[in-house]
Amino acid sequence: MVEVETQGLSQQDYMMLHTACAVCYWPATRKGRRLELHHIVGGPGRKNPPDGSNWVCLCGRCHHAVHGKLPVYGELSKGAILTAKIAEDGPVDLAALAALRGKKHLGYEPEPIPQEFINDRHRQGGDPWP
Repeated sequence: MVEVETQGLSQQDYMMLHTACAVCYWPATRKGRRLELHHIVGGPGRKNPPDGSNWVCLCGRCHHAVHGKLPVYGELSKGAILTAKIAEDGPVDLAALAALRGKKHLGYEPEPIPQEFINDRHRQGGDPWP
């Protein structure tokens, strides 16, 4: 878990502090994928709270899995992303995230990360991905 003062972070600062994918642990220093910033609450007019609470660092493969499906791995749910965010950055204020959309509840809760992605954690993210 990243233990730093996060108030006033830019997206670039956040990415510099996170050196691996929050889901599969693919390290930034390993070739074959790049790390990307994912907005937990996305959509038009994405909000960027200065504490980084709406961001999570994902490798390109896991980011693709959030927005679609991978042939072997399937989908990576929003609840699984919350679980990865909590493991990486600590407690998450779900009500504050929901408020970014003008709602009281996100409509989903943290849930287990699929086993295929967990298995890749033991191999530093698994195999390179195109």
